[in-house]
Amino acid sequence: MATNKNEHLKKVLDTHDINKVEHLSKFIEKKNKVKDALNKKFSDQKASNSIDSGSYAKNTAINTKFDIDCCIPFKKKTLGNNDEKGFESLSEMFDEVYKYLKNEYTEEDNDLSKDNVRKQKVSIGLKFDIDREEFDMDVVPGRERPNNNDYNDSNTDLSLYINPSNRSKKEEDEGKTRIKTNIKTHIGLLNGADRTHERKVTKLLKVWKTERKNKNGGKLIKSFMMELYTKEAFDNTDEIPSGLWEKTKLVMNHIIDNIETTDLVDPANSSNIISDSMSDTAKTQTKRDMKNTLKDIENDSDKIKEYFPINDEFDNEDNSNSNSSSKASVLSTSKFG
Repeated sequence: MATNKNEHLKKVLDTHDINKVEHLSKFIEKKNKVKDALNKKFSDQKASNSIDSGSYAKNTAINTKFDIDCCIPFKKKTLGNNDEKGFESLSEMFDEVYKYLKNEYTEEDNDLSKDNVRKQKVSIGLKFDIDREEFDMDVVPGRERPNNNDYNDSNTDLSLYINPSNRSKKEEDEGKTRIKTNIKTHIGLLNGADRTHERKVTKLLKVWKTERKNKNGGKLIKSFMMELYTKEAFDNTDEIPSGLWEKTKLVMNHIIDNIETTDLVDPANSSNIISDSMSDTAKTQTKRDMKNTLKDIENDSDKIKEYFPINDEFDNEDNSNSNSSSKASVLSTSKFG
């Protein structure tokens, strides 16, 4: 009997629900502890208290891969003005947060060792060991723009420091050391009751991407790009189709039509072309894999179980007779990142 694609995708979403993660409350508690420590340490320099970021904050997380991260906005200190608090240079801001987390915070938290504090492209990565479960968290330092005390409810733009050792070739060629962004704008893209379907499709695409990478390797479309393409597809269509499968097809076809030919612009920074962060090879592979996915599922509805697998860890039904290829790949405990 043919698989009911919509019912299957509902089950995929249910078994990938982030709230089914056993230690989720401990991870959130740890994230809040880090935020409180940053707020206290940099009480004079911060432009506001630390804010949540990552897929958990966006409500697009799945339980096989998610981010519970934070961003701390800092004041911009005017060059030579000793009366102002904050940081004159972005590199100083980045290094001070890194040094604090590595040298001081680790002395207060037994779940984090100095070796597990690392500089990343625009963030400081932390790898905790919480009751034998690994939890990865990113801390993103950002500085208000354009001037001192400009960070407020109506202006939440930030400048991020790009760590030179993690720059792309294009960024290196251009001598780029900073990037403008807006964490709150990114979080708000798919928020709200009117974006429920977009969040569901984004989660399904993350399930698809995770399974493709686990089976075939290589690099595929970035999660933030999937969020932007999903919003774009829904906003540009004259009529939103009914059913989870038709909605997912709408977005996948939109990606197929645009990923190799159209610039995807950061809604928080028109000069930041998000699609440039993907290589041509990764774009081609993503397009090819999505086309094959749609073709295979249209020819055989049972194929949806392979491309969009349920997460067997949280499937309450008896699946002893099910094909193992229809199960979500189990990631290591470092999946929480």
